[in-house]
Amino acid sequence: MRFSLSRNDRRIRDLVIALDRDDVSMAETWRVVGEAAWKLGLRRPGYHVVRDLARAERARRAARRHVRQAAADVVLSLGSPYVVGTRRALDGLELARAKERFVLEQHKRSSADDP
Repeated sequence: MRFSLSRNDRRIRDLVIALDRDDVSMAETWRVVGEAAWKLGLRRPGYHVVRDLARAERARRAARRHVRQAAADVVLSLGSPYVVGTRRALDGLELARAKERFVLEQHKRSSADDP
């Protein structure tokens, strides 16, 4: 069986983004992505490629969830008579956004990587 070697193949990356779920193992994600790639006429990606892409996608989704939760905390704190609660919620939102930017920058792909 021949494997796709490039983790920069946009089609493989898109398959991982579409098919990966947080509640399944990396091996299951690899099998599902490999089968979908095969049906599309692509080579099956290697396990390490899918694992790296899935880790990056899971980190991105987790960062987005944290930002949404922090934003909800800010909205909920606005009804509170305590200014300290709102300030703390705003600080939490700022921290969540900084973490999200870090994750997105860490896993950012350059346009030169795309085939």
